[in-house]
Amino acid sequence: MKRRGRNARLGPLLAVLAVLGFVPPGVEAQDAPRRQGTVEFFYGGYSVADPLFDTVYQPGGAIQGLGFTAALLPHVDFYFDLKAMAKNGLLSHSQEKTTFVLIPLSLGIRGSFAVAFLRPFAGAGFDYYAFVETNPIGTVVDKATGWHLVGGVYVQIGKRFPILPFFRIKQAFVKSAAGNGTINLGGFEWGGGLAIAF
Repeated sequence: MKRRGRNARLGPLLAVLAVLGFVPPGVEAQDAPRRQGTVEFFYGGYSVADPLFDTVYQPGGAIQGLGFTAALLPHVDFYFDLKAMAKNGLLSHSQEKTTFVLIPLSLGIRGSFAVAFLRPFAGAGFDYYAFVETNPIGTVVDKATGWHLVGGVYVQIGKRFPILPFFRIKQAFVKSAAGNGTINLGGFEWGGGLAIAF
């Protein structure tokens, strides 16, 4: 009777620990299935580093997109992101309306590990940025390449729950040739979203 009473008291505690991902070794009869990858929905902000961009379009802007990861090794993933950012502004001299659309494509390799119910990750990779700027002066369509550093964390809500909230930051280094100079399209990105693990 005493053993049964103790198990009854430990039951709710173990259930809470299981939901939070703190299940002690040996409590679960079977390990959680190994994740092969994720599909991710991202929303955040992006701050273009070029000072001229801030003058015309104002600092910062919303950015959103989709991502995909695939496991290469137990703690190493390949990742691919496709996002979009659109902003309206005013030309410096004429004050006429101008529109800027940026489509960043990123891919790279990252490492990750588990700490309790958190899964921090960090990596680096390649960027391809396509952009369109439209105003009364004309339309400019161009592209640029560069690289980035990325880091973040997933929140594991139970070992078998496939939806993972995440937060991510990224620093991009991307420059595009423009006449005799360059446009610095790189900058700081931050945000989060939901990942569906499979």
